[in-house]
Amino acid sequence: MNVESQPLVSVVTPVYNMGSFLSECIESVLAQTYKNFEYIIVNNCSTDDSLEIALSYEKKDSRVRVHNNEKFVGVIENHNIAFSRISPAAKYCKIVSADDWIFADCILRMVEFAEDNS
Repeated sequence: MNVESQPLVSVVTPVYNMGSFLSECIESVLAQTYKNFEYIIVNNCSTDDSLEIALSYEKKDSRVRVHNNEKFVGVIENHNIAFSRISPAAKYCKIVSADDWIFADCILRMVEFAEDNS
């Protein structure tokens, strides 16, 4: 499946004070074998280096978009903010918590399964 024929996947990571884990999380998303994705990171007014880490990846990879909340919100609202930033062209969404990482073929397998089992 070439990139042009792959459905767009939105990967979202809501973040609050996860600087010690965030680089590993982001690296795992960017290492995906599936290439047609956007990556939305929503920082919820972190007081650690989470925002700086996220912004450093945004500068390096055009698929990464960082949103920094103007005020601290609850967990559910932060997730909803992340979902609201998903491209209308996205067919699928994958949530990756900021203290998690995913295997390199995670999105590929997710999309293949979904496409084969409508």
